[in-house]
Amino acid sequence: MNSLQGTRFAVIGAGLAGIAAAREITARSGSVTIFEKSRGLGGRCASKRWEGHLIDHGAQYFTIRDDAFRSAVHAASGDRLRQLTAPVVTERGEILQDDGRWFHQEGNSRLVRDLAQGLDVRLETTIDDARTLLSSAGGDFDHVVSTAPWPQTARLFGLESTFDYVPCLAVLLAYQGDWAGRSRERYAVSDTTSPLAWSACENHKPGRVGPGFTVIVAHLSEAFSREHLERPAEEYPALIRSMVENRWELPAGTLIASLGHRWRLARVAHPLPLSELPTGLHFIGDALRASRVEDAWRVGYEFGRETGFAR
Repeated sequence: MNSLQGTRFAVIGAGLAGIAAAREITARSGSVTIFEKSRGLGGRCASKRWEGHLIDHGAQYFTIRDDAFRSAVHAASGDRLRQLTAPVVTERGEILQDDGRWFHQEGNSRLVRDLAQGLDVRLETTIDDARTLLSSAGGDFDHVVSTAPWPQTARLFGLESTFDYVPCLAVLLAYQGDWAGRSRERYAVSDTTSPLAWSACENHKPGRVGPGFTVIVAHLSEAFSREHLERPAEEYPALIRSMVENRWELPAGTLIASLGHRWRLARVAHPLPLSELPTGLHFIGDALRASRVEDAWRVGYEFGRETGFAR
């Protein structure tokens, strides 16, 4: 790989794509500053402390198929990476193929934090116009790399965008009782035919759920999410509670807490055919590949290893 010594990069977004790119650029002696508008790292590897539990309300798990990704995550997180062993089944009870479903025992967002060790990350820093960061406009950087969803990146770059993302409504439901209903026998149920597209039991991640409780995370279908997207998030649990309780055979009277969350830009339906961008501006968001954890890493990793950057 060619050296990037003396070349300065600003990376917008501290999710896996941004961290992967920053690691590779740094390995080539480039200088990287990462700007993240949130209080923490992770992007869609989102974890939340809620009602005394630690819940993954974004990416529920991740695969480790790519050799470079495997090497990086095992070096960064070691034995804190854990594998789910209970099956994912369809609504008819058929067991889906398992190529290895992994999670970080301290929350999936911690995977990103582990990988970001040693990098210069500026949290709670919002960038309104990426072009102002470039040295050609009086800024401090030779290149600006955005990992934000394409509609947000287009605005940062001063471009028009009509690219559509698929939204996803998420709901957390906590029930009293260890392994309530049918939660012990399966990790998750995948159903492409109903509004309840995905529901999973967080109890299968040891140490995450407090004793005496069962926590279910539900992700709703595209059609259902689009229909109810603009409703207040606090209304989401009531819309789907009965579906979850029927599917998992949960005692209705034992629900003790619920929470709704809106992922407005959850995933892409198909890759974005990206045209050439203005000099110095780069996009490495999930729209280029797919909205999975390992895909996000790969996009950033490949960008960081590219040769031919010019100051």
